[in-house]
Amino acid sequence: MDPLRAEDPRRIGAYHLLGRLGAGGMGTVYIGRSPAGLPVAIKVVHAELADDPSFRGRFAREVTAARAVSGAFTAPVIDADPGAPSPWLVTAFLPGMTLHDAVTRHGPFPVPAVYALGASLAEALISVHRAGVVHRDLKPANVMLAPDGPRLIDFGIAHAADAAVLTRTGSLIGSPGFLAPEQAVGGATGPASDVFAFGAVLTFAATGDSPFGRGGAPALIYRVVHNAPRLDGVADPELRALIAACLDKNPRNRPAPVHLLQRLAVRAPGADVLHGTDWLPDTVAGGIAEAERPPQAPPPDRRRFLLIGGGAVAAVATGAVVITTLARGGGAEGAPAPSLPPIPSPTPTPTPAPAKQRWSRDLGTDPYGGLAVANGVLCVSGDQGRLFGLNAANGKQRWRHTVGDRGVGAATWRTPVVSGRDLYVGWPDTNGVLYSYDVVTGQERWRYRVASDARTPAVSGGLVCVGDGDDVLHAVDTATGAVRWRRSVGKVFNSQPYAAGGIVYVDTTNDLYALDAATGRTRWHHAMPGGAVGPMAAGGVVFCSDAQGELFAFGAKDGTQRWKFTGGTSVGRPWASGGVVYVADGSGNMNALDAASGTVRWRFETGEQAVGRAAVGDGMVCFTAKSDVIGLEAATGRVRWRGTVGGEVRGDMVVANGAAYVGCDNGRVYAYAVKGA
Repeated sequence: MDPLRAEDPRRIGAYHLLGRLGAGGMGTVYIGRSPAGLPVAIKVVHAELADDPSFRGRFAREVTAARAVSGAFTAPVIDADPGAPSPWLVTAFLPGMTLHDAVTRHGPFPVPAVYALGASLAEALISVHRAGVVHRDLKPANVMLAPDGPRLIDFGIAHAADAAVLTRTGSLIGSPGFLAPEQAVGGATGPASDVFAFGAVLTFAATGDSPFGRGGAPALIYRVVHNAPRLDGVADPELRALIAACLDKNPRNRPAPVHLLQRLAVRAPGADVLHGTDWLPDTVAGGIAEAERPPQAPPPDRRRFLLIGGGAVAAVATGAVVITTLARGGGAEGAPAPSLPPIPSPTPTPTPAPAKQRWSRDLGTDPYGGLAVANGVLCVSGDQGRLFGLNAANGKQRWRHTVGDRGVGAATWRTPVVSGRDLYVGWPDTNGVLYSYDVVTGQERWRYRVASDARTPAVSGGLVCVGDGDDVLHAVDTATGAVRWRRSVGKVFNSQPYAAGGIVYVDTTNDLYALDAATGRTRWHHAMPGGAVGPMAAGGVVFCSDAQGELFAFGAKDGTQRWKFTGGTSVGRPWASGGVVYVADGSGNMNALDAASGTVRWRFETGEQAVGRAAVGDGMVCFTAKSDVIGLEAATGRVRWRGTVGGEVRGDMVVANGAAYVGCDNGRVYAYAVKGA
């Protein structure tokens, strides 16, 4: 919890505000007390959204939907005023731990606990669907393990089944890896969509992973639509069969929540046990007990520059507010605290200036695929098959291409990649295509077809390398589009290749491969049991994260490990510049590490959990944190500016020519001054 700022209200309706919990795309969330002294969470809508009549209507319908839901395993809406000058919503304040954090920190649940969790969530879905609501974003982060039992939270994107859809046509609602196939292709959703997500959540609880593995959103969406779920890690045969029924591709074949409850309740503990924590593993129950503390107003001079060790982290949701306590060691059960390199003593952080916006442009579509900039052109890939070339200085459209229009997921461009005047972008269709365009004019130069799902490419000299849906890497001549070589490493690709110094680095579910760019032959590979994610090379060193919260540095020539950094529960994709590696960790911090030794130079606490990849330029480090855009001084980590966009950010920031660019799920692209005001 952060102190109230000068511009914050001190009272909303009858509720006294104590501090700030965070800010999202829709508004700011405060911790407060009711007239009776009970802790509550108050979400206040951003002023720019409150002025939009269509948004007010959406907010009012969300309130109506959330109020209609009641039940033992859901979180209540206490009060709301959609008609206020700044609309607001008051929800329950729930101490505890999310299912995502519990499994990530303490490991998969034993079979009896999974049955108990399943019974409570099935009952929650019965309550939700009885109210005529479809949740549409059931995932581990929206399952709260509270002292009085599990709760299904966050109805912020739920909608009344008999009301208008609350979002733009074609926008993706849900979380990749836990959304139903019909959601992934932009089809109609219903209660059966929640049942699919229910099966995925139980798989996560039982195995520690989604039934469709890990990776970027487009890859996960493709697997959800086309691949069978991986349930071999679910040891109990009866539970495995039940989950498989929930994950049927055809929504008509999925069981109803009432039938799920009947099957799960037979092996679940009684109601008295579920309304507590005795059904949980001891380590998880202990973490929940530690979090059960009434909120107090923070001291007014609290600094947000550095946070080391355990503490409370706020996860903001529309249906409830979750207070999660970090495990004392930051690691798995019984593991010692990870040893971090020495960090310089923090100095007081000045209040950041507001982000200086240069321009914004409404694209009319979600910039889901990402951004790239070169030669004064900002390239934006979006859903519904749209690819834009904007004037980077003012946001005006220079050119546009459209390929198909079949909804999000199957019709979402990959992240564009630029090299000189050449733009390369993959089309993730069942018949995938790698396109090459002139970035200035938008004229198509050539196209290269793969078997399926052309992914985000990487350029090495005269070759552009692209992976496909069959996990085959293709090396294509940049001038002609003719294939030079193809290579399969026999593993599932995690994200996208990275090319530097005549080497193409490929991250897979178990290894990092270094391939000769000219021939495709393996120079070296390094086993990474947690899965390799987001390799990046600079200065003869390749940096690569894994799915277990560690960042590795390997020698580019032979793959020798130089050093390892532990980021707690997770670590983001690194970016290296000027002898420094910038990487986000699982506690919402941006870290600056010495590229040669891994020593931490500085660490900045964002106060958010979803921290994007860093972009570096003009002596600044720019990145996103949920719906915030942040600019830090690269040398010191001091915050120079910070702002909030009108929705949740898409992809990573890119920096060029004194500007930082970011896309948002409200369909807009924003440009900010890198150095601020």
